Amino acid sequence: MRCLPPAHRPLADALALGPALLARARSAPAAPWLAASLVDGPAVVLGAAQRAGRVVDLSACAARGAPVFRRSTTGTAAFLGGRGVVWTLALPHVAALAPDATARTLLNRNVRGFLRGFTRAGAPAHYFGREWISLQRRPAALLGVDAAEDGAVLIEVLAGHDAPLAIPAELAAPEERAVDRWLGKAPAALSEVLPARSSPEALARAVVEEIALHAGLPLSDGGGAPELAAERLQPITAPDDPAPPGAGPAVLARVPIGWIEAAALGGAPARAWLGGDVLTARWLLDALGRGADPASLDTGAAPLEGAGLSDLRALAQRALFADGALDR
Repeated sequence: MRCLPPAHRPLADALALGPALLARARSAPAAPWLAASLVDGPAVVLGAAQRAGRVVDLSACAARGAPVFRRSTTGTAAFLGGRGVVWTLALPHVAALAPDATARTLLNRNVRGFLRGFTRAGAPAHYFGREWISLQRRPAALLGVDAAEDGAVLIEVLAGHDAPLAIPAELAAPEERAVDRWLGKAPAALSEVLPARSSPEALARAVVEEIALHAGLPLSDGGGAPELAAERLQPITAPDDPAPPGAGPAVLARVPIGWIEAAALGGAPARAWLGGDVLTARWLLDALGRGADPASLDTGAAPLEGAGLSDLRALAQRALFADGALDR
C-alpha cells in the first residue's frame, strides 16, 4: 500500500488529495493509496452532490469566517470547528483491501481498518451502517465515497478534534436543521472520546498503520504529494452549486439518509441534475439524471447507501415534469 505520511495540510489541499490519489490508484501499477491530513478549521465540508444552499446559510458561514468547501466524495456535510483529520483511501478496485468486498458492502468491509485504528488510539469504535463511525458510542467520524465507472473507489473519513462534526444550527439551512443526522445521539469531538493528552497526529498514524495491518499489506512511502487540481481549492459561494448555471428550481425528497434533490437542465434531450446526501458514485447520479434506465447500467459496480435507485430516478423525472421538460 502506497502512503503519504500524516502531515499538516491546508484543508483545501487535503480535499484535493481525493481525486489525485484516485488517479494514482488507477495508474499502472495499480495499487491502493492512503493519506492522512491534519487540517484546521473553521470550515464546512460539503459532500460532492449536496446543493450548498440546502445545507448551509452561506452568509452566516461567511460572517463566522468558516469557508465552505466541497470534497470529491458523496455523502453528508461535516463541520470542522478547529483541528481535524482527513483520511483519504483510494483503491484500484472495490476488493483491493478486502477480498470479499462488493460495491454494496464497500464501506462495511473497508471501514474495519479505521475502526481498529480508532480503538488502538483509545476510542472504541463501531460502524452501524451508512455515513458515520461511532467512538465511545457517539458519532465522531464521517464517511464519504465515490467510485469510477471502471471500478476504482475513493473513501474519505473526516473527524474533528476540537469540535463535533455536526453543523452548528446557526450555520445550517432550514432543510438541514430538519434532519436528525445522528439518530438522537450527541456527536463528539475527538478530544472528548480519546484519552487525555492524545494528539491528532498520533491518531492519524494509528489509523494509517491499522488499515495496512488489517489488509495484510506493507506500507511504502508514496513519495512527494501529487499535483492537486486547482479547481478543487476554491470555497463555495453560490447557493445552487454544484447544479450547473441555468438549472431550474430544485425539488427535494426525503430519503433515509436525509435529502435527495434534482433540478431540470435546459436543452434537448431532457435531462436533470441529480444530487443530495446519498452515498453513491457521481457517474451514477449523472447517468440517472440523463434519463438512463437503471436496467441498462452496471449499477452493481456503484456503491449506494441512503436512497434507492427508484428514489433517485423518480426525483429526476419529477424535476423535469415540474419544469415542463417532460409531459406527464
